[in-house]
Amino acid sequence: MPDFQIIGSQPSGKRYRYEISSRLNYNTGALTEEERQRGLQLPDNITARMRQLVQTWRSASNSNRTLVNQALNYFRREPFYYTLYPPLLDDNPADQFLFETRRGFCEHYATSFVTMMRVAGVPARIVTGYQGGEINPMGGHLIVRQSDAHAWAEVWLENLGWVRTDPTAAVAPERIERPFEFDFDEGLAPGIPINFGSVESDFLKRFAKQVRFGVDAMNASWHRWVLGYSMEQQGRLMDLLGLNFLKGAKLAIGMIAATGLLILLISLLLWLRAREKLAPVQAGYLRFCRRMERSGIPRLAHEGPRDYFQRIGAKRADLKIPVGKIIALYIGLHYGRLDGEKSRQRFHQLIRAFRP
Repeated sequence: MPDFQIIGSQPSGKRYRYEISSRLNYNTGALTEEERQRGLQLPDNITARMRQLVQTWRSASNSNRTLVNQALNYFRREPFYYTLYPPLLDDNPADQFLFETRRGFCEHYATSFVTMMRVAGVPARIVTGYQGGEINPMGGHLIVRQSDAHAWAEVWLENLGWVRTDPTAAVAPERIERPFEFDFDEGLAPGIPINFGSVESDFLKRFAKQVRFGVDAMNASWHRWVLGYSMEQQGRLMDLLGLNFLKGAKLAIGMIAATGLLILLISLLLWLRAREKLAPVQAGYLRFCRRMERSGIPRLAHEGPRDYFQRIGAKRADLKIPVGKIIALYIGLHYGRLDGEKSRQRFHQLIRAFRP
């Protein structure tokens, strides 16, 4: 596409394997009049204080690139914070975020940055995609998850074309440079900044992570060497493994047997891990749900923990803080990457002390 997206002609319902080339040094060229108009389009609620701030930068800048740096320095200098629980915004979210709340995640920073660039007359656009990932040391490939989703910006500069700019990196460089792991133990209160850092892992967690790497590497190898390879590749692999005597029906039977043993081993490992770590946490959460049910607020069969928390808070404002702590810890332990004896002990202490 003209904006460098790769788009399929139909929705994807199966796995695809394709090769592309990446050019890190590039110039997208001049803008068409239509592209320039789209890159400068603004809402009708731009405030005077935003125009005054941008005009200050424009007066002190001798080029659009200098003006971009002025905006990034504004994010670095002022008390902005990265959080996944930002305060709610009204009808003018970009202005309110810039001058009042100053707490948000990547979409808040990308939106406000692009808005200010357009006020300054610099074509700009928001880009959404993925930031970073995790290298699987067993397969040598990059794993990109939905938790790696990110939003940044591009500005159009003379003689350079569209240039990538990430205002989030000016506020929270750790979000860009580290895996996205954070502690849920601080509750669900709006506006709490995220404390990025390396989460301490115990032996079981490190072992489970290696198992996941192994399963992922085997899955990738299966699709690369079994489902997506040619007869020549198959022959070389059989020679390498000393299994070139397996032909026709013998090969099919051998593959079915090996796959069955692999599935059995993986299922056993996952079952042992669930019994070791997740069962006590799940039991504690169910005990919490039973107490809430006796208080007149039963959990619905389809209801996830975050929705349940919101419904409890709407009916019992006095329970919002203790329930928020319990739900946040449960989400981190059961669904996220939060682990450790201290966190599990804290979770069970909160459950025992909870008397709605």
